[in-house]
Amino acid sequence: MKVLETLAQNAEGAGLKDIAARVGLVKSSVFRILFTLKELGYVEQISESGPYRLTFKTTGLVRRSVERPALMNLARPHLVHLRDSLQESVWLAELRRHGVVLIDVIEAPHRLKLSFDVGDVSPLHATALGKAIAAYLTPKQLDALLPKGKLPKLTRHTLTSRMDLKAELARVRHQGYAINDEETIEGVILVGAPLFDSLGRIFAGISVSAPTVRCSSKKRREMIEQVLASSHAITRDLREVAFKASDHNF
Repeated sequence: MKVLETLAQNAEGAGLKDIAARVGLVKSSVFRILFTLKELGYVEQISESGPYRLTFKTTGLVRRSVERPALMNLARPHLVHLRDSLQESVWLAELRRHGVVLIDVIEAPHRLKLSFDVGDVSPLHATALGKAIAAYLTPKQLDALLPKGKLPKLTRHTLTSRMDLKAELARVRHQGYAINDEETIEGVILVGAPLFDSLGRIFAGISVSAPTVRCSSKKRREMIEQVLASSHAITRDLREVAFKASDHNF
């Protein structure tokens, strides 16, 4: 960490002898540390005997660490606005190792509403949140998160064919949003959209739910338009915060 801190204080880079003197270690030890950091992509050397300096991969660590705690804080005003505008429940979920997990909810004021708990996992093949995020995963990532064998059938509308799901995810990428039309719970429609980090990588999503009895064609169009607008606004805010943090630290 001392080596990284020394390089962070020298934008133009620093030589092995100078770094060793600053961190109080022998040159052989510092060389091994720098060699490892180079192999991992966090440090670069312009020439074989030239100075060492940090790469943009190191900057990316700061951006991602800022984005995680900032997500709920930055997203909540947009989620509240979305709930108030549509008068329907709004959901925020994050991509994690074991799937897409709900991390926040702003509930609708109606008695008739969908109810899930923070911490619940959203199936990638059936939910609006799951499909909105799954559409931007690599095939390897998607395969690792989907259940083995035939996809679980949650209602008579659920996609259970991997080929059908692949076509559905292609449509999601094309239009920028996902629809869950009674695929997890009959009588409920949800619209979801992805959230991207400052490097353009998928890592979260938002959705809004409405009972079919309150979801006219006009209401459905409004849900799509406003979910897309909110997802774009949250992604933009996250990018701005990450870049400000990057400028401050480097």
